[in-house]
Amino acid sequence: MSHPKSLTSEQISQIQTWADEGDGLPEIQKKLRDEFALRITYLETRFLLEDLKIELKPEPVPEPEPEEAEPSPEEAEPAAGDAGAGDEGADGTGNADGEAGAASVTVSVDSVLRPDAIISGKVDFGGGNVTAWWLDQLGRLGMDPVESGFRPSEAQILAFQDELRAVIQKSGL
Repeated sequence: MSHPKSLTSEQISQIQTWADEGDGLPEIQKKLRDEFALRITYLETRFLLEDLKIELKPEPVPEPEPEEAEPSPEEAEPAAGDAGAGDEGADGTGNADGEAGAASVTVSVDSVLRPDAIISGKVDFGGGNVTAWWLDQLGRLGMDPVESGFRPSEAQILAFQDELRAVIQKSGL
């Protein structure tokens, strides 16, 4: 393992430059090997940056705008089916139903956890659309809709995330 004291000030400033340019740990690890002949593991690279007090830039999160365009045709199909059913599709807009459902999102926590989950439960998006959710050991959120064709709207997902955040904070996780 390399210690920060074994690096020259030029090498340290070069590492800082790489981090400022947006390079991640794998890129910095590769450049250390290629340019400084310093073979260290990913974890050692992480510790080295921490010892040097070099912070990596967070990766920009891409906006989910293309995903919003996809649910619109899907919402139009159920709306057309509802219009044929009679009174259920009276307002005729799938988006208005999604926004109304967003206000009625209810999150509950299971008393018995799913395997490999640190917390799990159910979310009711309204209209009988219930989905099981869980948070695994790595902090990944999983969802399994009871109805296989159900896909919550963007507004419902945002409301679910807010409710889930509140429930997790209450539980002390």
